[in-house]
Amino acid sequence: MSRKLSASILGDDKRIPNSDYHDQQDEDKEVHYTCRLLQPPPLPPPLPTVAVLATTRDGRIGSYNKYMRILVVGDGDFSFSTSLALTFGPAHNMVSTSLDSLGFLMKNYKRSINNIDELKARGCMVLHCVDATQMANHPRLSPIKFDRIIFNFPLVGFFPRNVPRQLQIQVNQSLVAEFMANAKRMIEEEYGEIHITHKANGFFKEWNLEQLGQSQGLWLKEEVNFQLSNYPGYQTKYGFGGDKDFDCSNSKTYKFKLMPFDFSKISGFRFVEEEIDEF
Repeated sequence: MSRKLSASILGDDKRIPNSDYHDQQDEDKEVHYTCRLLQPPPLPPPLPTVAVLATTRDGRIGSYNKYMRILVVGDGDFSFSTSLALTFGPAHNMVSTSLDSLGFLMKNYKRSINNIDELKARGCMVLHCVDATQMANHPRLSPIKFDRIIFNFPLVGFFPRNVPRQLQIQVNQSLVAEFMANAKRMIEEEYGEIHITHKANGFFKEWNLEQLGQSQGLWLKEEVNFQLSNYPGYQTKYGFGGDKDFDCSNSKTYKFKLMPFDFSKISGFRFVEEEIDEF
């Protein structure tokens, strides 16, 4: 969960993830691995090929594996990140962030400190007070190109009942669009993806994530049903000081990639769906 909030940038870990994985489904193509490090280290052993990764469950969870450089945004009590890290083993390729301060987390989420300690012990960089709508300028994040950026259940907050429904939708759409605008500057250009898990019915469906992505130069690669059971230990917190979990049934993960050309920069451009007659 996330609120739009201007906040000072705090960090409590100086390590930077140090590997880069290109997740590529075409097993016949050659896969290249590169390392971006502050200082040249000894060369690591070669990483497994895509074919090997596709045939093993070790180090894989849901749509993710331990070779990807992953950024998790707005992770409530850090239980989603911890679920990933426990599967990966070492989590040096992960960065996990919260909008809330460490003090807020300690006061409101009883499992947050244990989760944070687990993440740090496995090499994950943990950052607090990171605004998803400004994160591309964060001094600890801006040097890194990620393979996956994950934002689960983005939400501005709860509104008084007298606030019109359409205005609530527009404010939340603004949050998602600004997150996308930042995230697209932070993903690896060819293979990087932005994943947003979101309820797919009622009020939430009206946000129209696909159209928001198009407005930011992103195309929807696919949408898949989200299964909470795929991520053991993940607790979907209400946020905003509540330690209760919300029902995330009827949710989907929307996977976006960069468009080959950013059509959003063309004034007046819009996507139009047309039916094509088959010959």
